[in-house]
Amino acid sequence: MAASCRQAALRFLKIRPRSVAEIKERLEIKGFQAQEIDETLQWLQNTKLLDDRIFTKSWIQYRLARPFGFRRIIAELKAKGIDQALIEEAVGAARGETDEALTALALAKRRWQRLQGIELQKKKKRMYDFLIRRGFGMDVVMKVVKQL
Repeated sequence: MAASCRQAALRFLKIRPRSVAEIKERLEIKGFQAQEIDETLQWLQNTKLLDDRIFTKSWIQYRLARPFGFRRIIAELKAKGIDQALIEEAVGAARGETDEALTALALAKRRWQRLQGIELQKKKKRMYDFLIRRGFGMDVVMKVVKQL
């Protein structure tokens, strides 16, 4: 039965990289016993197929390329069961490499073009809402909208 648990975990990982908590949750849903799940997770971590630190860094890079703000990225990582300390460490490193205001400004300029012909106040409101949904902080959003 442990072999089928491993196979199920590998199928989950084949689709996309996942966190330890995601794999554990999926295996529990499939009905595997706690001991089998623990052994499978240990095996995946020992073989370097499952590593929350690598997953967190790759998830941040992927989401920044979309682009999304750090607030949304942090919320997504928490939902995926990543440890808070690990999130803070990875986001801190990414913040040093990325200028969130420049990213938001570039995104806002593209969006602003699509909102031609709309009343200025309505346009600004839509821009605020859009950037907030994308996970940018209010200070960044206000700064960006003022620049537009």
